[in-house]
Amino acid sequence: MSKRKKYLLFGIIGVVLIAITFSYYMIPINADTVFSERNLNKIDNIHFSTYKDDAYAHSFEVDFKKPSEINRILETLHQSKYTRVLGYNNIRNDGKFLSMFLGPKNVILDINEHGYLRIDEHTYKLTDNQSKIFNELYKILVADHKPVNEWY
Repeated sequence: MSKRKKYLLFGIIGVVLIAITFSYYMIPINADTVFSERNLNKIDNIHFSTYKDDAYAHSFEVDFKKPSEINRILETLHQSKYTRVLGYNNIRNDGKFLSMFLGPKNVILDINEHGYLRIDEHTYKLTDNQSKIFNELYKILVADHKPVNEWY
């Protein structure tokens, strides 16, 4: 194979790899795919633990075990599509956030007001309805419950 053909072959392979990587991170996926990638197909409880607003972090001890409560939370998360986010993003330091544990595996799920969702070490960006989804989750998780502790 000539030198020119080798460069052409490597160039084509490079373009294909870049296109695959770009599509992996840019094409929206639905919530079912996000949860199945993390093996969260069967959630039997949700433990809500933290809400951080602009000034304080509030600690909660709220368990949701009824299927209707769990479905309401999951349906809220299913109102958007998601894109994968490259690298590590600490979404807890970027404005308001909610944190919960999804059972039976106690997987940590964080969501912030800017539309970032973090499941353990994987971060996703909501493609639409970010503030609506965050506000609905706030109503479900925070509005009717009292915090057990607050800190800066």
